[in-house]
Amino acid sequence: MPRQAGFSLVEALIALVLLAFGLIGIAAMQLTSLQGAAAGFQRSVASLAAIDAQERAWARLSTAQSCQRIDLTALERDWQAQWLEDAHAPLGNAAGTISRAVIHDSCQLTVTIVVKARASEDTEERFDYMFTLPAWEET
Repeated sequence: MPRQAGFSLVEALIALVLLAFGLIGIAAMQLTSLQGAAAGFQRSVASLAAIDAQERAWARLSTAQSCQRIDLTALERDWQAQWLEDAHAPLGNAAGTISRAVIHDSCQLTVTIVVKARASEDTEERFDYMFTLPAWEET
């Protein structure tokens, strides 16, 4: 009987199975990478929203002349309308609040944003951004 040259059908099938497992691994790695990129983007948008809240607070401080006089409810309402409430808002699936604490001669405001870590899961990620405004009134 002459010796067979080349690959047999079994060898070709084994090679295809190994290739399929490798491609499944690459697809899983790509999916994880995309989820990480989406989470990073969401954190960046949350950071921009918090900085926007800070800028709004500073703008209201210029007219209120005191941190205690800033209407925090109106500030929070306007900020939430821009960033959270609309279906097309940048953080439409998140919740956010602005709170104030007066400490000695300064006023500390905290912007809290809670976003879902993944749309398919119930886990949430909390983002706290704190900044300080002067509490005193200018004369």
